[in-house]
Parts: sequence; C-alpha cells; structure tokens
Amino acid sequence: MKAIKYLVMGVLTLGFSASVMAQDGTKADIDAVKKIISSKPADLDKQMKPFYKENKKNAENLVAFARAFFEVKDTANAKKYANYALTASKNKCAPAYILLGDIEALFDNGGAAAAQYDQAVYADPKNYEAYYKYALVYRKIDPRGAARKLDELKANRPDVSVEAIKGHIFMIAGDRKAAYEEFKKVPVSQLDKGYLNEFARASYFGGHFEDALAACEEGLKARPNNPTFTRLAMFSNYELKNYDGAKKYLSKYFNEIDKDSVTYSEYDHYYAALIHEALEDKANAKESYHKALELVSDSSMIKRWDILKTLSTSHKKDGDLENAIKYYQEFLACKPEVKVDDYETLADIYTSFASEADEAAKKSLYTKAADVYTTIAEKYPVQKAYAAYKRAEIINKTDKDMAGRLAKDDYQQVVDLLGDKADRSKSENTMLKYSLHYLMFGAYLDKNIPGAKAFAEKILTIDPEYKPALEIQNLK
Repeated sequence: MKAIKYLVMGVLTLGFSASVMAQDGTKADIDAVKKIISSKPADLDKQMKPFYKENKKNAENLVAFARAFFEVKDTANAKKYANYALTASKNKCAPAYILLGDIEALFDNGGAAAAQYDQAVYADPKNYEAYYKYALVYRKIDPRGAARKLDELKANRPDVSVEAIKGHIFMIAGDRKAAYEEFKKVPVSQLDKGYLNEFARASYFGGHFEDALAACEEGLKARPNNPTFTRLAMFSNYELKNYDGAKKYLSKYFNEIDKDSVTYSEYDHYYAALIHEALEDKANAKESYHKALELVSDSSMIKRWDILKTLSTSHKKDGDLENAIKYYQEFLACKPEVKVDDYETLADIYTSFASEADEAAKKSLYTKAADVYTTIAEKYPVQKAYAAYKRAEIINKTDKDMAGRLAKDDYQQVVDLLGDKADRSKSENTMLKYSLHYLMFGAYLDKNIPGAKAFAEKILTIDPEYKPALEIQNLK
C-alpha cells in the first residue's frame, strides 16, 4: 500500500512540477506559459500566478504571455497581461500597445485599434509593425491619413521602403490611381507576388498598359503559369497593339494553364475576340464574341450591349449588312440609356453600305438611314433641327442634281427652327447657312431670282463672305 501511495504522490508531484518549472523571470518562462495555455487547465489563473510574480517587472515576457493568450483567442487574459507589460515598462512597451490594437482590430474596432497602434508609435518611433498595422486599420477611415503615417515611418526609418505598402493600402481602399502612383516608385523586381498583382491591376485599369505588362512579366518569372498575370499580359499586349504578343498569352491562357486554376469569363472571351479580330482571324473572333454573350450577365464588368455593338462593327467590316444591322438593333434594344450618338451609328451603317451599293439598293439604304433621324427627332425633341438637317443631307443623296427637290421640306424645317433663334451656336449657324443655300439654289433652279436673293441675303447675315450667296445677290 505504501508503495502505491508513494507512486501516486510521485506522479502528482511530477505533474505539479511540470506546470511550474522555470518561473525564474527568464525566456524559459515563455515556453512554460505557452504549454500551460495550450493545455487549457481548469486552474489556469492559479498556475499563472507564479509566472506573473517572477515576471511582473519583465515587460518583454509579460507581452509574450499576452500574445500566447491572444493566439488561442483568450482576449481577456491577453488584454490583462498586455496591461501588466505596460505597467512594468511605465507605458513604454510598443509590443503591448500593438497587441492591444490587435485585440481591438479582432473585434473590428478600427478607431480604437488605430489609437493603440498610435501609442505604440509614440512608445517606439522606429517600430515598423506599429506604423504598418496603424495604416491597415486606419485606411478604412482615411486612406490618405494611413499613407501619411507610413511617411512618418520613412522619416524615422529611412532604411524601410513604404511605397509598396502605401500602394497596397490604396488598392484595399479602392483608389487605384493613388495605388499606381506609389507602386510606380518601386522597381518591379523588388515587388513580391501580391504587390506585383496589385500593381498590374492598378496599371491596367488605369490605362498604364506598359507598366501592367512589366508587372505581369516579372510575376511570370517566378510563376510561369499564374493565370492572373497571364490574363493581364494578354489584355495589356492587346491595348498596346502588340497583337502577336497578345496571341501568345491568349494561347497560353486558354490552352496551357491548368483548367482547375482558372474560370474563363465573358471578359476573357471578349478580349480573345478582339485579339482574333486584330489578327484577322474572323471565324475565331465571331466564336469568341458569342461565347462572351453566353456568359455575360447584369453584374459583368463588360456589358452585353458593348459586346453586341462590337460584334455589329465586326460584321460591318466584313461587309455583312444583315448581321451588322441585326446585332446593332439588339444593342439598341438592351442598352439602358440610348443616346443620340447611338442612333447615329445605326444611320452610319446604312449610309456606309449605301455608298457602295448598286442603284437599286442605294435608295432603300439611304431612306432607312434618313428614317433613323426621324426617330431621333421624335425621341429627342431638342435635337429636331439637327435631325432634320442630317435627314436632309441623306435624302439629298438620292436626288441627283436636286431634280425632285426631295430634301426641301427638311431643310425648310431647319430654317424654321433656327432662323429666328437669337442665341445660335456656331454649329447651328453652319446648319442654317447650308439649309438656306439649298433653298437658295432651289429657287435659282426654279428661275425664282427674287426668292433666291432673299435666301442669299439671309445667308450673308451669317457669313458675309459666302461666295455663292454673293454671286446670287449680284444677279440681274
């Protein structure tokens, strides 16, 4: 019995000793405390008391204890021991303030976290981590204020590069322009993968395609099959009109990269179509446009109407009037806000084909183009004079030598709308002058010299040096 009793007592003593070994105020205490915390004992406070007693003046160890508690999400004890560290250091322990900031950040208290990190900076003006974490939480409140904090770090630590960090801060805040400006200050060879990715995106979406390509190519050195860098390299080459380079990355992106690591989007297929188009690979271009249309949705970065408009233009280049019109009308039907320019492009499609059509088709195409301007006048009453003028120009193309005076009514409408307008713009004066010219010349052809002179007089009030009007005025 005694043997068993002493054996049990020995085991208990061994367990007790393991829990309290060290306790000498040295770094060994940190490992001992970590073991206690990880074992989650019921008497945690009791086991921690001797460690606190031996380390109550050792701020470095106390903050290490606090950090160990934080790692297991025991924020109450983490906060308590961080404050012990501040007491021991007379409030000069930057790591303790940083930990208190981390606790606030964990609960999404950005302002309170920033205040603690700021205290860490005050305690140690050269502490990189304090500035960095301040900037990360404060960027939600004031991105430029966060960047200024990093400038303070640079002033106190000239050896530290802050530009890439500032670029990262601005990217998180959604300010790509400011992010680009900061990343641009750092050679791409000095940027890690994450920063290269952000620099590439900030450059591409900011229209700095050479920089985007440089960032992508640098990133691909370490990760040759990275889909993001390959994709942006393809886009950037296209924007730089380096179509052979774009084709190389297009082939790699769609054929060489592991299919499990990439999901092809409507934007990818749209760019593929543009690249094929530039390389005059018409069949693949059309196929890619249609794949983009299959994938596009209301939330897509590229819009359905943009794809349809570009597809229409592609068919126009191919001389395919039917599909050029078809896809353009689909574009007009789905675009939320159709503008005058959008309708004018439809009229331009008709007129471009009319200019090369045989006589049988020419008049029909010009008539359809003119009808577009009738629609513009109906939908946008403020553009009535302009629509009448453009309609008259087109109709006049179907009336050889003004034989039928087919454009007369539309030109007369321009005169009626603008003739008495007091504050005409330069473009309105131009439309009025040439409308009067048509009417003047029509009167001349009809041998109505007084009528022609009356129109000439009105023209000369707009342009006193207009030679055709001067010639009519001098007729006997």
